[in-house]
This record gives sequence, structure tokens and C-alpha cells, in this order.
Amino acid sequence: MLMGILRYAPKEDYMKFIIKFIIKDKVFLIASIFAIISIFFVVPSVEYLSYINTKVLIIMFTLMLAVAGIYETHFFDYIATKLIQHLKSIKWIGLVIIIVTFFLGMLLTNDAVLLTLVPFTIFITKHTKKEKYAVIIIILQTIAANMGSALTPMGDPQNIYLYAFYDIPFDAFLKTTSVITITGFVLITSTALIKIPHEACELNIVAPEIQWNKFFLYLLILINALLNILRIVSEGYTLGITLILGLIYGRHLFKRVDYHLLLTFLAFFIFTGNIGQITVIKDTISQLLNSRVSVFFTALTTSQFISNVPASVLLSTFTKPIYWQPLLQGVNIGSMGTIIGSLASLITFKYVIREYKGQVKTYLLTYTIISIIFILIISTATLLLFT
Repeated sequence: MLMGILRYAPKEDYMKFIIKFIIKDKVFLIASIFAIISIFFVVPSVEYLSYINTKVLIIMFTLMLAVAGIYETHFFDYIATKLIQHLKSIKWIGLVIIIVTFFLGMLLTNDAVLLTLVPFTIFITKHTKKEKYAVIIIILQTIAANMGSALTPMGDPQNIYLYAFYDIPFDAFLKTTSVITITGFVLITSTALIKIPHEACELNIVAPEIQWNKFFLYLLILINALLNILRIVSEGYTLGITLILGLIYGRHLFKRVDYHLLLTFLAFFIFTGNIGQITVIKDTISQLLNSRVSVFFTALTTSQFISNVPASVLLSTFTKPIYWQPLLQGVNIGSMGTIIGSLASLITFKYVIREYKGQVKTYLLTYTIISIIFILIISTATLLLFT
């Protein structure tokens, strides 16, 4: 993987490139530091290889490549544009964009959806001269991406990981997360209808052309990943097909893969694997995670401080298989709350900082208040149904 990164490095000293690469992503940097520290407590050995969940890395790599390709075909912009181009009110335009974000999150990773549709929202609100409503739409989009993606194993990285780690049946996964997604959908759409006013606007835009030949090719790569998630084909087959199709038809897409996220998982695999070898730590933490309620609230709380992806990898090391449901529910609800609750939320925040510097405080305050209300309601519904 590192060789793949270096291949596209600028023509400068590789060491400088590697240093820049490491410090560019703060989550990856912190994960790497923890992994290195843990090595001093557990001597490196062949057993380290057993820490690494290759299935998760292969699925994520394949999804990243497929989504990057589909993005280039303008498919997402085409769908969003077709659905809103005849609407005459910012209320309905905003609501449709939010709903599209919600449902696309179920099939694709939440960060990929936000990378595509948040810029679309910014463009539409500027085009209609309704920029004053951009922030609330983007806030609800962010939550919609997280709540929609919570439903499926392929929706976000923590779901992919927990689905593979606990070998969760697909139908059991959906039953466990459906309460979060359904309750979230009701809350999100209700809030959109209340917060976005009915103001007339002109929307003279044309849907972009889709490069259908490339779309179906990249869709094949996506289906390849989904077949592995559904346990129909092996990860070796999935990786092989992805590399063959990618190298022949989309070599440039390898530059679009989020290697920071993949290496962050690798670092956390090493860290949690080593921590799991230290009996005192493992026994102490495992005793704290001895009930559905304790696992749920620990997952929810931990996500607020270190984000739900690292929280999933860390807590799964100490959580018994019988408690996979509250862990899965806790980290998904924990995507809301603080801005670092979900890595996808940070993507949105970067757009807000760049486009709406004067509204950053408003964004953070509004996002936090809405998130807290949603967390309380969704957590209550989840605990009532599953405790």
C-alpha cells in the first residue's frame, strides 16, 4: 500500500513526502503514535498479523475506488439535479437534497456522499441566492448521511468493521440499526420542514451528462464489494477483481483512495491487538463492559472524544460477542454530538470553514443542539426496544 502512495509522490525526497503524509491527517497521526507506544509493551512477532482484519481493509479499499469512479461520471449530481430542478421553493429543494443524502448513505459510505452532495448544496444555495439557509441544510445533510448510513454494513467504516469483526448476519444487522435510521429519518425531515422556510426561488439548472460506459464499469466494482459484504464471494476474489478492473480501466482512481483512513485502521488494529494482550488492562475494561447499557453508553460517549471509527476498533477488543448490538448502536448514534463524533462530520465542517467563515460558531452551536436532542430521542427509542 505504501508503495502505491509513493508511486504518486511528487518528485522530491521520499522521506519528506512520508513525513508530510503522516502529519497531514491528525487522526492517523494519533493512531500511529498509540500503535508505536503499544509496541514497547508487546514484543513484535508474527502474532501481529492476526491483529489485522484484511476483510475490512479490502472492502473499504474497493468501496473507495468504486465511489471515486462513480463520482467522476457525474451520477450523483445527475440524480440530485433531476429531483430538484423543477422545484420552486427552498424548503422543498433543501428537503429533497437532505433525503437524497440520507438514502445514498445506505449504499455508499457517508463520507463519500457528503463529499459529493455538500458542494452541490453550496452551489444550489448560491445559485438561488438562498445562502442564508445553506448552514441548516448542511447540518441536516451531515446528520442524514450518518443516520442513513447507520442502517447498512457498507454505510460507514465502523459498520464495515463491526460487521466483519463479529461476523454479524446481514438481516440481524439491519434489525439492530433500523430503529436508529427510522427514528433519525422522522427527526431529520421534521426539523427540515420546521427550520427551512417556504420561500420561492428560481432554479435554472440542467442535469449533467452521465458517462454511462464508465458508470457501469465502476458499478461493477461496487457490486463486487457488496457481494463480499454479503459473504457471497471471498475477499481474495474481491481484491483481485478490483485490482484488475482498476488497473486496466481506472488507474488514476488509485490516487483518490483515502490511504490515511486505511492506515488509521491498520494502526488501531496494532494498538488494540497489543492492548488486548495485556491481561490487567483487558480484564479491567472488560469488567466495565458487562451489560447492554454499559456497552451502549460507553460506545456513545467514547465516540464523542475519539470519533466512532476508532471507538469501534478499540471497544470491540474488550466487548463480548453477546454485546455487539449495543456497541453497534452506540457508535452509530455517537456519530452525532461533538463535531468529531464522526469522521464524515469533519468533512462537512471543512466546507463550512472555507465557505462560511462568519457562520462557524452558528454552525457548531446549531449542530450541537440538534445533535443532543436527536441523541436523547434516538437513544431512548433504542434502549426501550432493545433493553
